[in-house]
Amino acid sequence: MQSTEGEKKKTEVKPVEKIDFKDLHFGWFIGHALVVLNATIFFLSQLLFHPLGFFYRVSYLTTVASYAIVLFNTFKPLTTNQSFYKKMLLDENTQYLIVAVYFLFTRRIAITLLPFFIYSVFHVMKYTEEKLIPTFAPTQTQVQTKLRNLITTYHDKSMEYTAKIEVCGVMTRLVLGLFVFRSSILSILVYAQFLRMRYYMSSDTRQFLTHIGTKIDHLLTPPTAHPKIPPAVIKAYATAKEKMAPKTL
Repeated sequence: MQSTEGEKKKTEVKPVEKIDFKDLHFGWFIGHALVVLNATIFFLSQLLFHPLGFFYRVSYLTTVASYAIVLFNTFKPLTTNQSFYKKMLLDENTQYLIVAVYFLFTRRIAITLLPFFIYSVFHVMKYTEEKLIPTFAPTQTQVQTKLRNLITTYHDKSMEYTAKIEVCGVMTRLVLGLFVFRSSILSILVYAQFLRMRYYMSSDTRQFLTHIGTKIDHLLTPPTAHPKIPPAVIKAYATAKEKMAPKTL
């Protein structure tokens, strides 16, 4: 009798959770899948020196939709409470939504799309591993395991790389673009505020900014300051650093 029950447990198949195609989670997945598709086409066209701006705009449009779904799903039902809006504004998804909306309607800058593309790739992989394969190919456990291992192996490294792109790649492009009239002061201010929020919300961004700050200090602060840097620049940096330092009561 015991052996029969054991055999039943071994042969028992775990019920597969069906995908609700009307569910917001599925809409979120479709949004990120469209980001991956359109951004891939755009980046390929960029590499071929014939950028297709349409796919850039569609990528950002679907990015906005995906983040809007997350926020709606997180904060529903909506209220008029002041603390509710403050909490929503401080959510990192809101920060990404604001930046995505801004870049959707401003001059095309390819590198700004790269962090969103990387995030979407992992979202699509995660949904495929957890939902699509168990639903449509439940016997493909080996593929599911490989996909899970791929996510586990490269997720943290990719997030660190993305933080570096956001800080150095995007911000550097915006600052340099200001000198050749390819970006605006507003874009720098908007993105600087975004990075300020990322500093508090993301350990990867905070560690990288701290690392950059340490290197700049070493370069511009005596006695380790580089000898070729003019004293006026070193003095200006020291003054700016002193003014930006938090005041103690």
